[in-house]
Amino acid sequence: MREKPVVLNAARDVTITPYPVKKPGKFCFLIAPGGAYGSCEESESAPVAKHFNKLGYNAFVFRYSVGKNKDWPHPLEDFDLAMEWLQTHAQEYRVDLTRIVAIGFSAGGHVIAAAASKAVRKPFAAILCYGLIDTETLAYCNPGAPDASELVNADTCPCFLASSRNDWIVPVTNTTKLMAAFEKHYIDYEAHIYGYAMHGFSIGKAQHGDNPVFCSRVGNWVEDSLSWLRELSEGRYISVRESAAYQDAHTETLSVLTSCRLLEQNRDALSMLKMRFPAQYLIYALARKKIGAFMDTVSLKNLFTLMRVKAGTIEKIDEALRRYRL
Repeated sequence: MREKPVVLNAARDVTITPYPVKKPGKFCFLIAPGGAYGSCEESESAPVAKHFNKLGYNAFVFRYSVGKNKDWPHPLEDFDLAMEWLQTHAQEYRVDLTRIVAIGFSAGGHVIAAAASKAVRKPFAAILCYGLIDTETLAYCNPGAPDASELVNADTCPCFLASSRNDWIVPVTNTTKLMAAFEKHYIDYEAHIYGYAMHGFSIGKAQHGDNPVFCSRVGNWVEDSLSWLRELSEGRYISVRESAAYQDAHTETLSVLTSCRLLEQNRDALSMLKMRFPAQYLIYALARKKIGAFMDTVSLKNLFTLMRVKAGTIEKIDEALRRYRL
């Protein structure tokens, strides 16, 4: 159900339009349509909000500063206004403030990508569909805006990316450049790059029907992103920050999360593992014998989880290992 737009900034024509449902799901979606910073595209506004309504979620279409008002940082300031409005009206719309997900398409993807890293009120997660990211592409529509990949930092929220390999308006390099920044800063993300589709695929078939220029799978990002969000929300998602590479660089003690390379270098810790946890040590020793140096980049948690060692046992090993400083 669409309600009347609410004006957030009259001078810049910034609005938020609620699309509430009677019994909303745990996530609330704040949608920023594209439009090359000249307008806000209708095909990425109401149709997207209504689609998420059908799936049982509240949605809000956010129209940020465009045209003569597009100068940076106006759009980012507008995002914070929208988040502030959601906070003020959370009880009215039954919005869980810890589960606000921002969706951005094209230029709206640039706004949301920037907000994921720099907003005062960051979302729980961001979904970026063929998001405009780099300065080379921004030069065509908002040359004063920052490269969103250069804004990525350790506090950037998790992101879901959907784009097309042959998008000639926002080249796929915008997505891959952002992915490289996520890798550098160990940000959780999932990326779906479809083999072909014109720019502006929105929600796929539900919006464009069987048009042959759109890959039939492009609309799958909706359900795929919801599955991803559920994993994040329910604690089932395995964060990149649990990786041995991240732990090795950001911790001061051994643990089941640090690499087996560090364990192998600490003879006292290795002896402790052998004496106190002989069965698990045997698993480790056999794995190292079988795959050799490949074990160096693996953590004990990876290995023991794969071999179905009980979680309680892994916790005891972790507690014992944390006594050994790096």
